[in-house]
Amino acid sequence: MRPYLLKLVCLAAVCCFALPGWAEKLVIYHTSDIHGFYFPRPDKNNRLFGGFAVLENVLRGEKEPFVLLDSGDFSSGNKEANDSNGLYSVELMNAAGKSGRNVLGRGYAALTIGNHDSDFGAEILGSTLSSFNGDVLAANMHGLPMKNKTVLPFRVYTWNGRRIAVIGYALDGPGMAGEMEISALDKAGWEQLLAEVYAQKPDAVVLLAHDSIADARKASQILSALAPALTQNRKIDVFLGGHAHVRNMERRLGENGPLFVESGAMLEGTTRVELDFNDQTGALESVSARYIRLDPETWGEEPNTAARLAEIENTSLRQAYAFVPQALPKYPRGADAEADLPKMLADEMFDWLSAREKVDFTIFQIPAIRKDVAPGVLTGRDLVELLPYTEYVATFDIPGKKLKQAVRETIRREKERGDYSIFAYSKNVYVEYKYRPGKKNPVKITKFLVNGKKLSNRKIYRAGAISHIPDGYFEGAPFKGYARPNKKVYRDQCSSGLLFSVVNALPGDTPAEKCLLAPADIRMPRQSR
Repeated sequence: MRPYLLKLVCLAAVCCFALPGWAEKLVIYHTSDIHGFYFPRPDKNNRLFGGFAVLENVLRGEKEPFVLLDSGDFSSGNKEANDSNGLYSVELMNAAGKSGRNVLGRGYAALTIGNHDSDFGAEILGSTLSSFNGDVLAANMHGLPMKNKTVLPFRVYTWNGRRIAVIGYALDGPGMAGEMEISALDKAGWEQLLAEVYAQKPDAVVLLAHDSIADARKASQILSALAPALTQNRKIDVFLGGHAHVRNMERRLGENGPLFVESGAMLEGTTRVELDFNDQTGALESVSARYIRLDPETWGEEPNTAARLAEIENTSLRQAYAFVPQALPKYPRGADAEADLPKMLADEMFDWLSAREKVDFTIFQIPAIRKDVAPGVLTGRDLVELLPYTEYVATFDIPGKKLKQAVRETIRREKERGDYSIFAYSKNVYVEYKYRPGKKNPVKITKFLVNGKKLSNRKIYRAGAISHIPDGYFEGAPFKGYARPNKKVYRDQCSSGLLFSVVNALPGDTPAEKCLLAPADIRMPRQSR
């Protein structure tokens, strides 16, 4: 029998060497725009989903070697994150993925910086990230003050025997100031960076960026300069993006371009990216991705993580504040191009500011509101999640001509939503407009009244808004450009404070008696002819 067994062993060995090499795998779990949403929260069907405790069970069930990467906006957003200056976010990210399959044993390997991570200022962000166990990667960022570590443009890691280069790319935000600077890389900058990366002979290259190819408000900050810099020998294999809050987003960027992945927001889910390598040549054979919804009914919640979240939670936010008889959708429906909740907030801002200085009108933007207001009991948690960021109220000057232009440029038409304005204006502003498809400027303002009087192109109006709007950030771009805005910031009032004031002022003695209803007036109708 021994000679026979020996022949079998030899034959098996020959067959194994004759077969193509088995692909070895490395898995990347990607998150972005966590914004301090640590806990499960209800979806539109009132079923709980999301949170670190569910994510932990997903990670502990992973069979392949894995790492965790985040594309930014981790620190600012929900009440607990804001109160801790993002430290709870860092603590939970350091503890995540406690598993023998995590190549680090536990924790995120790296993150980059999002536009809201600077909400508390450079010094606080630097102090917070000094406690992060992973790397802070941003090729376009300088001057972030951290203890015992520095921002790296990229790093080449050895994970599961493979050399993986991760490039970071941060996004500028309203809180960026002082020595902390973020600038864009041009084509030459990308070429130099890629040359430095490939000099270290990586097996795969990952771009970890707070940037999106799916953001309707602003085009990608990266692609126009990056795409011309890519070659067959200097390419990016995976683009892990964020910022637009788009979930379940996987798309190839060109025939030979990288796989773009975006993983939603508020820790509703994570994307599992799988890199397959040939175990004989070490070459990357394929990249695939799958979005995983963090559903407690499917995955359960890891007990130790859930216990820590219970300690972190601000239980006062469970308090009921009002009752919502009918849904208040984020985007407008019906004859008015202005949405209901932004109208209420613009009115509250006008009243609050009028007690402090003379203002002609105020505005509030749809993108600040994170979700629809569902029918039912409205809790403190609902209120802080509707307007999660610390965005201060400000006043500024704007000429009538510039205001009219901005109003025109911020009216949109979409097949699914119809007409809507990105901004709502206080009740002393009335606008009628026509929509002319096919025209270079499809929106024509036909009537514009402020305080019952026709808008004057030459008059300088005093306006109120969230402080980044007159600076031209994001949706505020049409309001930027006036040379003397005379901006004044009120740091004793922010958007969430306005919302709590709206609800607290509702008539009624109990939350059940306080009904949050849509305003009855129409402020921006479209003319049918």
